[in-house]
Amino acid sequence: MKKGFTLIEIVIVLVVIGVLMAATMKFGSNRIVDLKAQSIKEQFVGYYNELYSQNMTSSFRDGKKYEILKVVLDTWIYYKVDDVVVPNVSLSDMEIRNLRFESEWNSFATAEVSLVPYKLGCDITDGSDRWNDFYFDLFIPENGKQYCFEIKSETCKLVEIRCAD
Repeated sequence: MKKGFTLIEIVIVLVVIGVLMAATMKFGSNRIVDLKAQSIKEQFVGYYNELYSQNMTSSFRDGKKYEILKVVLDTWIYYKVDDVVVPNVSLSDMEIRNLRFESEWNSFATAEVSLVPYKLGCDITDGSDRWNDFYFDLFIPENGKQYCFEIKSETCKLVEIRCAD
């Protein structure tokens, strides 16, 4: 009597392996998209924190002395020195949405965080009014991930908060 596998047994094993590989690849591709969204969020947080930290230790940015560094958030983030806009194109895979101040849940188009060198705290404005607390959502269009943040004028630190359901 011959010992070995029949064709049907081999086909069944190949089908099972194929199903497992397909399920693993689907999980893996979703994980890659999630990791990319996390990376974009970390780039955003790093960019803001770099502006904030640099402001606490120096009054120079891009080789120019400044009195006030304005971090502007509208649909993306950039900063202004002496009202000259300095864009950051590396953060193009994200959108800032739902800018709101304190208990005002009305959305605003733009917010400015004005940082004075070596000074803890900042001014937060919507162009006309000053606010103590500022909230916004960071949205990653590629996979629909949303992260929520707040900035308080006492510290100007960017803090991730739980998004409202």
